[in-house]
Amino acid sequence: MIIDVHRHMVVKGTVQGDYIRGAQKSFTMMYRKSHKVDISDKDFTDKVVRPLIDPNGDNIVAEMDKAGVDKSVIFGVDYGLVYGEPPMNIFDTNKHYAKAAQRHPDRFIPFMAIDPRRNGALKHCEEMYHEWGMKGFKMHPGVGYMPYDPCCFWIYEKAREWNIPILIHTGGAPATRLNWEYSCPRHAASAAALYPEVDFIFAHCGDYGWWQEAIQAAMWMPNVYVDLSLWQDPYVRLPKPRFYQWLRDIIDLAGADKILFATDAPYPNLMCPLKDWADAFRKRETDIKFTDEEINLIMGEAARKVLRLK
Repeated sequence: MIIDVHRHMVVKGTVQGDYIRGAQKSFTMMYRKSHKVDISDKDFTDKVVRPLIDPNGDNIVAEMDKAGVDKSVIFGVDYGLVYGEPPMNIFDTNKHYAKAAQRHPDRFIPFMAIDPRRNGALKHCEEMYHEWGMKGFKMHPGVGYMPYDPCCFWIYEKAREWNIPILIHTGGAPATRLNWEYSCPRHAASAAALYPEVDFIFAHCGDYGWWQEAIQAAMWMPNVYVDLSLWQDPYVRLPKPRFYQWLRDIIDLAGADKILFATDAPYPNLMCPLKDWADAFRKRETDIKFTDEEINLIMGEAARKVLRLK
């Protein structure tokens, strides 16, 4: 089984304009460098991103089928308190994701995205868990809070009570006003240390700048895992021996049972299509050795445990 533990949908009105403009600048730059093409920010948005709008997730499932991916964890992001509320507020966005999962019950696993400082957040999440079947939390400290701040504790306590994981952003961010320092893996590790009964997935494995911190946390704490979303860009742009040596190193340090396949789609899939990213692990054109057991753990078996799948 292959499980993508980190995926977004492209739905109109779910993100405020300031973030869209910042993401446009960053991802257009990455797209140009990955594909060695000259494309304007506007053309990237109009010709590459707009066709990805898929409010029900039907196209995502077709993409998963083509790539051989069995399940995807899907969620939005709560940027409302830093950028202003988008046309579709985060409460309605979470319900939209829950409905997409109900439309594709065997393929999507929905997480609830929430800023812990938001008024009404606890009541909303209780509804999302009990009535809409949400299976985890998604947090993004870059919007303005430290992961170990007491404002977050109610999320960790609910995750412990409901026995569900937390996926927390670690690493960089698009060219817009987000606090990078709050997303250092060391801060998420301090939160994980306070709640050892709760499983934490460090999104992006700390990204290219902080992966050592993320792996260090996974080495030390049984409840910390890392996902490999956003690593498509280094995979495409670096010499393949460097990428596979890095993969070999993090397996040797943290264990394949702590490493989870992920994409952060849709944007990273524009640099490296989903099938190609899955094949980077399945086919592995390298002299560096990996066992089938290690690859199976990374591609889905480790995620089964974290997601409490039968």
